Amino acid sequence: MQINIGDKVRFLSEIGGGRVTRIIDAKTVMVLNEEDDFEIPTLKKDLVVIESQSEGNTSSSHSLSTKQKATTAKNEPLKVQKEDIYFAFVPRAGYDITSSPLELYLINDTNSILLYSFFNQNGLKFEGITTGNIDPNSKILLTEFDQKDLGNLSAFHFQILYYQSGDFTPKAPINKTVKIQAVKFYKSNSYKLTDYFHEQVILHQITGEEIEHKLEELSQKDFNKLIREKEGESKKIESPKINPKTDILEVDLHINKLIDSVTGFSNADILNFQMDKFHEIMRENEGKKGAKIVFIHGIGNGTLKQKVLSELKRKYRKHSSQDASFKEYGYGATLVTIR
Repeated sequence: MQINIGDKVRFLSEIGGGRVTRIIDAKTVMVLNEEDDFEIPTLKKDLVVIESQSEGNTSSSHSLSTKQKATTAKNEPLKVQKEDIYFAFVPRAGYDITSSPLELYLINDTNSILLYSFFNQNGLKFEGITTGNIDPNSKILLTEFDQKDLGNLSAFHFQILYYQSGDFTPKAPINKTVKIQAVKFYKSNSYKLTDYFHEQVILHQITGEEIEHKLEELSQKDFNKLIREKEGESKKIESPKINPKTDILEVDLHINKLIDSVTGFSNADILNFQMDKFHEIMRENEGKKGAKIVFIHGIGNGTLKQKVLSELKRKYRKHSSQDASFKEYGYGATLVTIR
């Protein structure tokens, strides 16, 4: 199918469309998405032309006008708190998220044009994959991986230069290797919603410090050490206490009551920390027949509550449990009586 610059197109595999602003190669064009003004590299086979540029000058001028507006908006200095560069693994539409081929995008969330080189790294060997430039506040498709190739990925290497026309304070070039954990591709909870895509993706940060990724690389021993250090730093954290009116031990499992900072913790890390505290309290009181413990877990999305109830049935079934007093704790607490 012939597609020209200025053609108005629709995506076949997802909702939406835009106008073609650039021909990348024989199979790929750049489409200015009409929903978010991002330029998206798209295979021609995934597009259908709904208004051809050749149908009249109006279409052409509209395309140029649209692009000029988008370019002007992108080139205007934005007051942003932070500028970052990412890459993302994006599942292909129509596939199960854990068995889909993955498209690899570079995301430029800065106000500079980026000149980039992208390499696949295996030990000390580097394989050049692609090079080019990417406009400010946009994303570009770097390459694609079939499911069978994902397990062979070890690391990516990026070389990136910043550029702005006019007055500009040069920034240090980026020369960075990012390790790839292939096991993540097969876990649905690895894919998260972001500001850059409509679908869930695996997002990696190229600039700055990725504390969450450093945590993932720590051994369990190191992670436990980090937890102990954070506990040691805590000054205002409340310890479980017995309510003198009811003689009930009250344990607040809200994370801000257990630790002073969760910087670098994923949702899974937080839940594990809360459940560790739950098991610790249960072990300490298991021999105290008749003792009553209230675990305050809140309502929230119910994840912590369901986990607590599940463990009570699985590991502590000999003890009785019920909803704690609504008057005292609302719907967000469970009363355990030691048997």
